[in-house]
Amino acid sequence: MNLIDALMGSLPFVLLFCGLAFTRFRSYYIALTVLGVTLVSSHFFWNTPGVKLLEACLEGTVTALVPIIWVIFGAVFSYIVSVETGGIEVIKNRLTHLTDDHRVQAVLVAFCFGGFLEAIAGFGTAVAIPSAMLITLGFAAVPAITISLVANSVPVAFGALGIPVIALAKVTNLSVDALTKLVALQLLPFAILVPVGIAAIANWSPGKKAATPFTSVLPGVLVIGSAFSLVQTLIAFFIGPELVAVGGSLAAFAAYLLYRRIQVGKRILSSENLTDAGELSLSSATTIYLILLVLVILTRFASETLKSPPFAVLIPVGKNGVTVDYLSTPGTLLVLATLIGGKLLGVSFHRLGALAWETAFVIRYSALTILLILMIAKAMSVSGMIVAVAAALAALAKGGYPLLAPVIGAIGTFVTGSDTSSNVLLGELQKQTAIKTGFSPEWLAAANTSGASAGKMISPQSIQIAASVVGEESRQGEILRKNISYCALYLALAGIFVAAVAWF
Repeated sequence: MNLIDALMGSLPFVLLFCGLAFTRFRSYYIALTVLGVTLVSSHFFWNTPGVKLLEACLEGTVTALVPIIWVIFGAVFSYIVSVETGGIEVIKNRLTHLTDDHRVQAVLVAFCFGGFLEAIAGFGTAVAIPSAMLITLGFAAVPAITISLVANSVPVAFGALGIPVIALAKVTNLSVDALTKLVALQLLPFAILVPVGIAAIANWSPGKKAATPFTSVLPGVLVIGSAFSLVQTLIAFFIGPELVAVGGSLAAFAAYLLYRRIQVGKRILSSENLTDAGELSLSSATTIYLILLVLVILTRFASETLKSPPFAVLIPVGKNGVTVDYLSTPGTLLVLATLIGGKLLGVSFHRLGALAWETAFVIRYSALTILLILMIAKAMSVSGMIVAVAAALAALAKGGYPLLAPVIGAIGTFVTGSDTSSNVLLGELQKQTAIKTGFSPEWLAAANTSGASAGKMISPQSIQIAASVVGEESRQGEILRKNISYCALYLALAGIFVAAVAWF
């Protein structure tokens, strides 16, 4: 192992980590600076020709725009239009009328509804909105944020229509279908454990006293987690990454609704007692997502055709060029579903255009940061930096590396605030290290995603968004300290699970 090569190869990682974790500079300023350092060191220390670095940056730009930034635009656009039509408010109302037990309410709001928001929008909405809702239900601010952060773990891996896994496949050149299945398998136990953990946190939250023992709510909570886990895994195996988190969240909600109907012996969520005058019905409120479901299923049936010309184009940048399947990419499906659904719900095309412009404004800085991080990752890959760092990790960890793979993914999310960015930055590193240590590159690349989902619990960006929404900016350190133990437990279990499968 060449120590100098390993240190120089890890320089962009260290700079990005320190810049994002310990300074108050905007993320895109930090990413731009790290890109400059990466390009200079690649050229002068690693002797990478300028032409190859330019190609790497262009390849990173194209890959960032489609599918990553385009699907982020579509996800946030669908959320903003749903707010405009009142659909999100209707969905929230239905969730909180299912039960008066605050522990189950926490699971429904933070895990089911938060998971749904993560699946369609992300960008902090899955933490900010549930935190505010829990406070209106009587939770203190810090427990509300803590619960929302813990809940915003499992759904993150397939958030924004599966873009973290899709991006991981793009960066590593591994099969998206294989990665989708393996990530779902790694998350399977956590989809059951996380709701139980949320209910436990809510059970001992300050100012909230449970009328019944904790064991009394466990059956309902296990129904939620089991339904999420089962449906998430089935969709991952038989449909693809786009609808995994959407389907899991909706199935969890539907399963608990059925459970309550059986338990209480009467109709729950009846339109007669829950729909206010002028309020949308639940079916109308979910119009955009029902249309999206249909579009995703239709395009999956015709996936091979839609990934070929004229429905896909090959852009000649980089070593092999980048294929852009512009019609079947999740971003296009989201935008189409939003336009059709918004129009059916009475939103004019002029207003939809204004909301699309608002969406572009909302995501502008995050999109720029992702673009720069992808350029950094491509430049590090083409220069040999990632191979050097992988060789160092392989030499140090040897056969024990699978234990560390989820931790590395979590560090990536802590630094960047995004499972997608963690995969873009570290996916190739995980793959190369797996190859050098003799383990499955697909399994350990998938571990980056499952570990990254744990990192969302302690992501400074997520904490800042939630704390700002509820007016508790001064307590971010307290929130971080509370969540570290939950994140550590998650990662310990994930590391044992990943390593056990890798070894045996």
